[in-house]
Amino acid sequence: MTDTTLNVKIKYLLAVCLIMGCTNVYCQDKKFEYPPDSILNLSFTSSFTAQPFFNYIYHSPQKKDYNLYNSYRYLVNVLPSEKNHIKYFSLACALWELEKTQDAEKMFLTIINSVDDFYTGTYYHSSDVPGDKAKHIYEYGSYTSNYKNYAAIYLCKIYIERKEFDKALRFLDDAVNKYKVEYTCGTGFYMQQDEYTSLYADCYQGLNRNKDLIDRLLPGCLSRQDDMIVKAIHKMFNKQQIRQNLEDAENSMTCSLDTFPSYSYQTTYGKGKKKRTDTMQYYSGQATMLLFGKQIDLPSPNLENGEHVTKEKFMKLFKQSDFYKSLTENKETADAPATTK
Repeated sequence: MTDTTLNVKIKYLLAVCLIMGCTNVYCQDKKFEYPPDSILNLSFTSSFTAQPFFNYIYHSPQKKDYNLYNSYRYLVNVLPSEKNHIKYFSLACALWELEKTQDAEKMFLTIINSVDDFYTGTYYHSSDVPGDKAKHIYEYGSYTSNYKNYAAIYLCKIYIERKEFDKALRFLDDAVNKYKVEYTCGTGFYMQQDEYTSLYADCYQGLNRNKDLIDRLLPGCLSRQDDMIVKAIHKMFNKQQIRQNLEDAENSMTCSLDTFPSYSYQTTYGKGKKKRTDTMQYYSGQATMLLFGKQIDLPSPNLENGEHVTKEKFMKLFKQSDFYKSLTENKETADAPATTK
């Protein structure tokens, strides 16, 4: 596909990558390795920080959106064709950004209901650089796109804003399961999954499906800063039940400690932009626990050069997490679990 609007999510990912490349990026994970062709210039250090829970429902109109609307708004009242289907989709996206969601809804529904090849197909986008004759043994950075996947996601957001959560959830399920798109790039894949998780959480919260919301958010609860899951837990459990679940989680923790070293790298720039890269060696591991009935993996604790991870360090990370602190604060909670769907 040649249309730039269709690839807006990919451009957003690239923008994020460029921002990351201009700042210090902190992580420590022996499992995830950036390939040689990564566009990121990373500075690694052993610091773990919980990330904020990102809201994916927002409007951010740009000049191009106003230009699209002024040039092609007549397409709202016509059907897409082989000739105009790219501009039709682009206009629908611009209408969302401009908060003209009634017209955007109409156009996205037309795309969803279309039986034309240009809207029913899934398109593959190679990571190869145009004109590059070299053979590549892997397809890191390639992805697929599907007009109906994008349309279903936009419809989900429209209906969440209108508090029509049943409709929103139906279109989100279709985007995830019926109109699948895939990323071979780790950045693209995880951002896609984060968006899906965020939208599912919005739907479940609106439908008062607290158990589903908790199950959806628990796997990342120790790595994120969000109060949505905490509120859902307070609706489901009283104080005593919350304390008991946290104690059970501590008792259920199991660890696998590495006997081989892992490495991270810290790149700094001195005077005259002189580059220095220090190698850090440490001994990591994995830990899991049964938290509110669901098995989760714990993030890696901070480790200094030459340090070994221990079960005590994993436990300390758990008890110092925003999730744990929020649940153990002295807040008024219900005396009995709320009735949930």
